[in-house]
Amino acid sequence: MTGHRPTPPKVPRPWPAPLACSPAISALGDAVAADPSRAGRLVAEFWAGTPAPLVETDPAGECLVTFTRHDPDAEQVLLFVNRLTDERRLDDSLMQRLPGTALWHLTYRMGADWRASYAFLPRPAGARAAWRDDADQVAIRAALDHGLPDQRNRLTCRNRSGRELSVVELPQAPAQRWLTGAAPAGELLEHALPDGRTCWTYRPPGADGPLPVVVCLDGEVWLRTHNLPASVDALVLAGLIRPPLLVLVPSAGREARWADLGGDAPLVDWIADVLLPWLGERFDLGPAATDRIVAGQSLGGTVALLAATLRPDAVGGFISQSASLWQPGVLERVASGLGAGTRGHLEVGRQEWVLLGPHRDLRDRLAARGVRPGYVEFNGGHDDACWRGGMADALQSVLGAGDPPASRT
Repeated sequence: MTGHRPTPPKVPRPWPAPLACSPAISALGDAVAADPSRAGRLVAEFWAGTPAPLVETDPAGECLVTFTRHDPDAEQVLLFVNRLTDERRLDDSLMQRLPGTALWHLTYRMGADWRASYAFLPRPAGARAAWRDDADQVAIRAALDHGLPDQRNRLTCRNRSGRELSVVELPQAPAQRWLTGAAPAGELLEHALPDGRTCWTYRPPGADGPLPVVVCLDGEVWLRTHNLPASVDALVLAGLIRPPLLVLVPSAGREARWADLGGDAPLVDWIADVLLPWLGERFDLGPAATDRIVAGQSLGGTVALLAATLRPDAVGGFISQSASLWQPGVLERVASGLGAGTRGHLEVGRQEWVLLGPHRDLRDRLAARGVRPGYVEFNGGHDDACWRGGMADALQSVLGAGDPPASRT
């Protein structure tokens, strides 16, 4: 795992995104075609009486999800939906313009438990499309991450860069009842460690005595964007988890994050040999390694798995959401080395075509050795809109005051 920094594989979506036709849009198109003079009024009535996104049910019980944008100045509109949009086939995600109107639309057929973030990228007439740079995938990715939210949809989330995105959430999507805008009620402190790194610690109200520790990577996201401390307060108050010491370790930009979390993941030994001993000198921590948990997403999920695998002397639990199991050697090391007594929560989105197969492989190989962490597959992608709610389930799985939530696939 040493050497040059590996990069995520750019694998085309192995099956087409499930495009469909909306009965409501078809009816509107028929009405406009029958009387073009009323096109403006018909679209205005549709716009006023239709939620965003529009969700209809097809005869098989699946949902027809229609995204709409009214934009008379656009010559093209790209709809970016997390893990439905294929960066190798962006033309498949171009919205259609209803003839005779300024209404743009695109419909997908999805299961009723789906959740995803999305945004619009309009191209005005005469302008170059921001996503048209086949020679530079980084530029394409940056463009997709800077789309415009849906002004008619109040459900939003922010991505890692802080950009606001809209969220589509179908009726059977896992509940995210522990998300809250409340101010945390406990003690939040910022610390400077002797080696120059920083972190925050958070103790919920009533967190006395030996405490389990949850080290959250990308800590600035969980503190400033997703308000994890307030969610922990709510879970503790409901009696669903033991009060933990949250330790929020920030990342410092794209390159620094790769240096910490990619390749050999040097943060593993830093957590075990520097951070946890430093915390032990300042807080009353539980003595058992099983009460020392590392949590992360994507590259951070890989670090969480490796920390529990390679340093069981210090870390006895993990929360791994959509781990970057494409990295060379990671799956093999975890599958063969994770201890049977490790507390863990492993989850991945069913729309993550690069990661779903490796996660199922890891689950099966661990089970063959008698290692069975909590395992969840959710109908979504590589997406903060999913991870922010899944974290509450994960905390219940590894710190539950009672039985953990059932695994689901």
